[in-house]
Amino acid sequence: MSHPLVSIIVPCYNVEAFINKSLESIYAQTYGNWECILIDDGSKDRTKQEIDAWLKKDSRFKYFYQDNQGLSGARNTGLQKAGGEFVYFFDSDDLLDAITLDNLLSLVEDDIDIVIGKNAITQGQTNKIADFLEHYSQPLKKLNNQNKKLIKLVVENPIICVAWNKLYRKEFLDTHKLIFKKGILHEDELWFFETLFHARAIIFNDKTTYYYNVANVNSITNNFGIRNLESYLEIIEFINESYYKNDSTELTSIYITHLKIKAIQHCFKKLNKQDKQKATPKIKTCFDNIQPNRHSQILDFSFEDLHYHFKIAEVLEPNNILKFLRYFNSSKFFRKIKSKVLFQKALKINSSKNRSVNKVY
Repeated sequence: MSHPLVSIIVPCYNVEAFINKSLESIYAQTYGNWECILIDDGSKDRTKQEIDAWLKKDSRFKYFYQDNQGLSGARNTGLQKAGGEFVYFFDSDDLLDAITLDNLLSLVEDDIDIVIGKNAITQGQTNKIADFLEHYSQPLKKLNNQNKKLIKLVVENPIICVAWNKLYRKEFLDTHKLIFKKGILHEDELWFFETLFHARAIIFNDKTTYYYNVANVNSITNNFGIRNLESYLEIIEFINESYYKNDSTELTSIYITHLKIKAIQHCFKKLNKQDKQKATPKIKTCFDNIQPNRHSQILDFSFEDLHYHFKIAEVLEPNNILKFLRYFNSSKFFRKIKSKVLFQKALKINSSKNRSVNKVY
């Protein structure tokens, strides 16, 4: 193929400690036809001063300031400013591998709308790999989206739902009017669904192209509260209103169920006790109102594959857990979890009896 322009969109907010290394990793790309769209989302620190040196060094870096609109607003501004044939989102505290753009572009074909990179986990801004994020087990294989089957792929496989480290065809985004929803957290969950819903085909690469820094204490992933849970519920409501009601496909209902499980998983794994009490009626109301058709015949939800942590049994009484699970509309899944809950309860009762006997003797 030719050498198309790639627009790298970098939202920035109070990242004076990270932005220099991040931009250095962009500057070091072996592929040269790129522009870096820097959206300063109302930073109060020296982010702009750190960026200034790069603006003077290379005209491919382009800076835009706006009053704070959040991550979605910054990315949407970047999309408006982008002039490239392809778009690539990059978080301002992470690093790129030098071959990232070359590697992703080498996989582009005429009908591929998204090329998905492989993500390494790092402790700090470094290329020293600590682990990897979930990645599809069959890279370099073009996956067509016939009958929206990519939605099922995401649910059945451990694939991380993020916007960054993916090469998007700009015409594809424009045609389907895809932008980020403002005012919510975890906007990537919704973005990932919408882009996969509309894409003609995607492909996963097999080389590490992104170094994801988990050591930033200000990251959303390190600060989970009740607002995070509410955002999951808002995304469920949005998909139900915008996609399921207009196109009641089994696969859309599968993704709604997938998000319901994520909402409960995150709620009872990460929230403190007080927030759990606030979250319970919110979850119940959302799940009462949104109950897609049953779909157990086309997707067997397994306890392990969906990473549904049984530790929630220590937070709620078993009967309450079972009430939540009924909202998943999968009788097979419900029976499987019910048996685990009741078995766990029996173990606790027996353990308690044994301790009482031991005390007597």
